[in-house]
Amino acid sequence: MPNLPQTLWDQAAAAHLLRRAAFGGRPEDAEGLAAAGLEGAVDRLLTDGGRGLPLPPVTDPAEERRRRELRRALRSEDPAARREFGAYNRAMNETFEAMRTWWLQCMRTGVAGVREKSTLFWHGHFATSQTKVRCNHLMLGQNETLRRLGTGPFRELCAAMVRDPAMLVWLDGKQSHGKAPNENFAREILELFTLGEGHYSEEDIREAARCFTGWTVNPANGQSVFVPKRHDNGRKKLFGQAGKFGAEDAVEVICAQPRCAEFLAAKLWEFYAYPRPEPALVKSLAAHYRAHDLRTGELLRMIFTHPEFYSPRARATQVKSPVQWMVQAARETGRQLLPPGVALPLAAELGQNLFMPPSVKGWDGGTSWINSATLIRRSNTALLFATAAPPLPLEVQSLDTVAWAAVAPPEMRHDMVALGRRLEKVFLAVPPGPATRQRLEAVLEQGDFPCSDETVREASVVLLGCPEYNLC
Repeated sequence: MPNLPQTLWDQAAAAHLLRRAAFGGRPEDAEGLAAAGLEGAVDRLLTDGGRGLPLPPVTDPAEERRRRELRRALRSEDPAARREFGAYNRAMNETFEAMRTWWLQCMRTGVAGVREKSTLFWHGHFATSQTKVRCNHLMLGQNETLRRLGTGPFRELCAAMVRDPAMLVWLDGKQSHGKAPNENFAREILELFTLGEGHYSEEDIREAARCFTGWTVNPANGQSVFVPKRHDNGRKKLFGQAGKFGAEDAVEVICAQPRCAEFLAAKLWEFYAYPRPEPALVKSLAAHYRAHDLRTGELLRMIFTHPEFYSPRARATQVKSPVQWMVQAARETGRQLLPPGVALPLAAELGQNLFMPPSVKGWDGGTSWINSATLIRRSNTALLFATAAPPLPLEVQSLDTVAWAAVAPPEMRHDMVALGRRLEKVFLAVPPGPATRQRLEAVLEQGDFPCSDETVREASVVLLGCPEYNLC
């Protein structure tokens, strides 16, 4: 594995790592990582996770069965049944909102950033949407599976996904029967999850579909269950190998294909670094991935320590997703997320509804996040964020004073130049352009130095709303 020259590892590189591997942080966080050295910083990020997360909302395991019962009761045209059906749907909608808010709060939690960023990647990879699943318990269960297995061996994660209840509903796998295998389910697994288009035959799709038969979802508890009589127990031939394969056997055969490591390595690199990586780089990453039994955490270690990850092509060239934008702003300012009634509609307007990716391909990402409408919406939200998002910690009096003191400590408020440099370091991955610098200086010139919280707030709004803030 190539090593990053020590001369290239500094606070700016650490800040880049923090933004890409997780959801950013304060300059002091980057300073701590820089002091740990590259290997130490990456170790710290990859091992920090799962501690101190807020508890998820309680979901109803029998949600599907309960809705069926309520729908049947509606046939009686009893007004009470209609009220009960409406009340249950409202409660489930509130739970769904709580789920999305909870996940954003998990991303906001400092020690869990890398794990949650990984979970967000896999959510877009194994894209499953509430629009069709319509069951909070199944969607939350899948999210927790992605979090638990996301940095481990990909075979285990993929095997969990092919029998995941939400996935079985999403791709109609729960109806797949030995007498009528669901080829769409198999095609998406091969094309979108493991190998990519053009790296399998139509026969492989048909044989894989036979392997995946037999799994369905129990509406009484929301768990997947294998029904032997629904499974095609005959011999199959998949990628040249023959046997009485079941779902996990098929996953083993598919993941053993050299193309699987290359497909995933390229996709992970594009998510964390930059698009269209060079073939030689992909082959190097894939070889490392295969050598470590497709352990995604080990591949991430190679990505985060690779010199190319810190190259000019990788730095400040990625457009923040709406979720990255919101969570990073909260982490950088030490404030809470916007209230759910603001944050969730905003994410939808900007194009990234958690638990509701637009298709089986997930979100396109990159420049697709930005158009004239979303750019203006992001800019306008900067002021809302600086005034509506409650600061942390909640127990302390003079909350705004605490929050803005963290953004710009007193020793950095003695003159305009010092404050400007501090705020650029807090918020921007790239130097401000002439228009942004002019707006920032106009605000700073109106302040009295040492400056007040109000000056820090107004200057922060300029940078949160500037075009450069959309890059990480």
